[in-house]
Amino acid sequence: MATKAKAFAAAAAALSLSVSAGAALAEIRVGIVAVNYNSPSINRQVVTATEAARERGWTVEDYDGRGDQVATNNAAMAFIDRGFDAIINIASPNPQMIQVIDYAAERGVPFVSTFSGLAPGIVADIGSNNTADGVIATTELMGRLEGRGHVVKFNWNVLPALRERDHGFHATVRDFPDLRVTEIEVRVPGQVDDAFNQMTNLLLANPDIDAVWTGWDELVAPVVRAIEQAGREDDIIVVSMDGIPEVFDMIRSGGPVALTVAYDVDRMGSTAVAVVEAALGGETPASRILTLAPCLVTQDTAPAQGERPDFGNCTLFSGEAFAAQ
Repeated sequence: MATKAKAFAAAAAALSLSVSAGAALAEIRVGIVAVNYNSPSINRQVVTATEAARERGWTVEDYDGRGDQVATNNAAMAFIDRGFDAIINIASPNPQMIQVIDYAAERGVPFVSTFSGLAPGIVADIGSNNTADGVIATTELMGRLEGRGHVVKFNWNVLPALRERDHGFHATVRDFPDLRVTEIEVRVPGQVDDAFNQMTNLLLANPDIDAVWTGWDELVAPVVRAIEQAGREDDIIVVSMDGIPEVFDMIRSGGPVALTVAYDVDRMGSTAVAVVEAALGGETPASRILTLAPCLVTQDTAPAQGERPDFGNCTLFSGEAFAAQ
């Protein structure tokens, strides 16, 4: 691993010299890949990364894997073969892209990702402390349930960020013996329809469901639709993580959705581009994991319609409002 790091550093230094001697940074070409653009937060990160790169005068091409990881890897490889200067991976599991990452390092091409997990050879992965976020969302849920009842958990444990949130959930609930958990691994792609169908069936078979925990906000709307069709909107709580506008609206309306841990996905996309720019200049961050602060969004703290949370002035802790009184 040390040898690989030295090779990448040497390649980055050589690339820096070639950039300063000939190709200006304004001539940089960046390939952006994602295994699935359909998720609103993934789509937003692609948009903001593209905007940030084009503001620098760079050329950007993107690729939507439509749920096919092999095709996503092949597209990233093709960008490298075509002489692109950097790869940005948006929420595709880095552990499933090791060959791409190794190839990028061999060619001196910085590989930067968001919400994709740690893997040897990347410049950095930009995201949140997902394990902590899973703890926060689950702790808030336990407080509302008084630590007992029946919780359904929906997640997709392939993506490292979602798996980390899962770890946070389990770390929190392990000391609540009166809690029953039903775990559902959703199918991706097709996660929206699958979440709706599975929730519908669960409600038919389990009249005792008290709450639903979803690994990311895209699953909230289909889960709520199933709950409402079953007439259970007044007695089931839904909590999540991500922070998409549709879920903010649901929280604001006072329905089943109690909260989400919201991420500054716009900043994640632009930060990925800033990390690429630094890497092209021969500078890499000390840590390969770069985390940005999220916000806890409840009915009391939900932003106005069409607005995003103020990530510089929000809190992750529900007791702060009372402590300030």
